[in-house]
Amino acid sequence: MAYSILKPTARSLSVKLAKMKVVANLCSIQNREFSVIASNCTGTLPYRFLKIPYATPTANLLFYAPCYLKFVKNLEYYLNQPLRFTAQSRYPRGEQTRQEFEHFFPIGVLDDIEVHFMHYHSESDALEKWERRKQRINFDNMIFAFTDKDLCTPELIQEFDAIEHPNKYVLTANPMPEIRSAIHVPYFTGQSEIGDCYTHYNHLSHIDFRKLIDKPVTNEQPQPVLYASQ
Repeated sequence: MAYSILKPTARSLSVKLAKMKVVANLCSIQNREFSVIASNCTGTLPYRFLKIPYATPTANLLFYAPCYLKFVKNLEYYLNQPLRFTAQSRYPRGEQTRQEFEHFFPIGVLDDIEVHFMHYHSESDALEKWERRKQRINFDNMIFAFTDKDLCTPELIQEFDAIEHPNKYVLTANPMPEIRSAIHVPYFTGQSEIGDCYTHYNHLSHIDFRKLIDKPVTNEQPQPVLYASQ
């Protein structure tokens, strides 16, 4: 009985410590003039804990991987396209997600790519924040933040890795030593993709976000996980 009570308490403590480690690392970031061009919410964690304005329009939204690759490979073109909205996603998974989500959210279109505004309640709110935040982009200090989820494939990860941009990373469920920009998230090893690392950011306690933001990403392997994750 004592063991069954103690075990979840120890697990909860390890999760709390891991989250504290992530927050401490994020809050140690010195640079405040950076723009994270993210494929989903996980990439915008630095803004969440630094409590600074979003210097990116890619906050609180999601790109499916094929659209994200098009977006970052031709960023200025897509940023100059008018944001329109569509009644239905081209992606069956995207349409299913919207139907099952806690609220109905708008789907934007920039030429031939979709932007899923999952944490917005109206087209007007999505449009206003997209236009306002894209004016804040620091094109001299951008970080491309990608993950292996949302219809991603190994081929798309390779395509991302080949982009000639010095500061980029992709979070992966499994080791990909052939991908210079890959950062393995050990908690998800053996799974097809990483899970929700925005809510469960304790899974990212092995990542040095300060290094990712303050210095260009290198080919160095990330440090091992120091705390158990849940």
